Amino acid sequence: MQRSTPRPGHCVARHQDGSVDSAVLREILQRSIRTSSRDGITPGGVLAYGDQNRHIETIAFGRSHIHPPQGVFDVTPHTVYDVASLTKAVATTAVLMKLDVDLDRAVAPLIPELRVPGSERLTFAHLLGHASGFPAHLRFYERLRAGQRQGAKSARDALLRMVCATELVRPPGERALYSDLGYIVLGFAIERLTGKRLDACVRECVTVPLQMDSTCFVDLEPVESGRGSAIRSRPEGPVAPTGPVAPTEVCPYRGLVHGQVHDDNAHAGGGIHGHAGLFSTAGDLARFARAMIRAAAGLPKSSPGGFDPDVVRRFLGRSSAPDTTWRLGWDRPSPPPALSHAGQSWPRDGVGHLGFTGCSMWLDPPRGRYVILLTNRVHPARDQPEGRPGIRELRRAVMDAVVQSLRASC
Repeated sequence: MQRSTPRPGHCVARHQDGSVDSAVLREILQRSIRTSSRDGITPGGVLAYGDQNRHIETIAFGRSHIHPPQGVFDVTPHTVYDVASLTKAVATTAVLMKLDVDLDRAVAPLIPELRVPGSERLTFAHLLGHASGFPAHLRFYERLRAGQRQGAKSARDALLRMVCATELVRPPGERALYSDLGYIVLGFAIERLTGKRLDACVRECVTVPLQMDSTCFVDLEPVESGRGSAIRSRPEGPVAPTGPVAPTEVCPYRGLVHGQVHDDNAHAGGGIHGHAGLFSTAGDLARFARAMIRAAAGLPKSSPGGFDPDVVRRFLGRSSAPDTTWRLGWDRPSPPPALSHAGQSWPRDGVGHLGFTGCSMWLDPPRGRYVILLTNRVHPARDQPEGRPGIRELRRAVMDAVVQSLRASC
């Protein structure tokens, strides 16, 4: 395993060589490594954790993938991962925080494609808090792959039209139901607000100010593709990850998914959407996490890329439906500790987000701590044999061990 050591001069429990006392963490990560399609949880990954003032430790473990054997490499702290639904928090929600959007503003005037009954009541808060009334997930990619475009000029705009034509399963605000559809709409709402494509907005508002140099979307639309909105020019900046990328699934119809978004709907829709599509590293996400917890603690911005404390508190303190752990863009750990991916020990007033590919980020604003775990647990396939420990067990074990390690800090 590769490990970065903490900065000297901080009060942390250390061995004689200066490393943080996290042997338990390294043992857990080592046991999780998958060496064949029949064992382990993930081929490799990166764990990073720290607090608002320091990055305590980064542990890289395992290898990039197992199938095919060509091109396999050892994971390092700089390995880039498809962070899946962390896109919702790190990109879409973060941009809306920077824009300080009116959370009670209706979305339909920005998205006239929304014409189903009840959609006129949808607000930014409903969509951010998964209380829109949209169903959880639909296989739009099957229709897009079949060539259906709903009259749109691009697959990207066709995906929006399909989402907007989807009937709500309940009135907005009645109940929270985790849904990609709402965040697809939010991505386009950002574009209509700013006149810029989503990836350009994320660069301008988040990744460039926070110096997240390895974080980007991967544009899959042909250059000549017409766009059905005013968002026509490609942004300056990277259009592909700049570091080594860990592949995800060996897809039946795409082959090895490597350097392109894993999410089927995002892939079929051009790669740049509000629900999925972001690639990043543990180091970049640690920068983001520190900016968030500093803002949530009410500390002044450490750089021009920081977040406004009042805005962050507004998002993290509000829900859009009764009896839900969801806040705006972020979730809280499930109250029963035995069920939560955050483990037994992570504070229940913390917030976090999970990614289908096996990535997760948890923030503890009251105590100023964060944990990031990046894996490609969907490799070589998302469906694994029943009865074998999976990503939930790994996340829980890691989170509990991280808390134990953090308690060693002064």
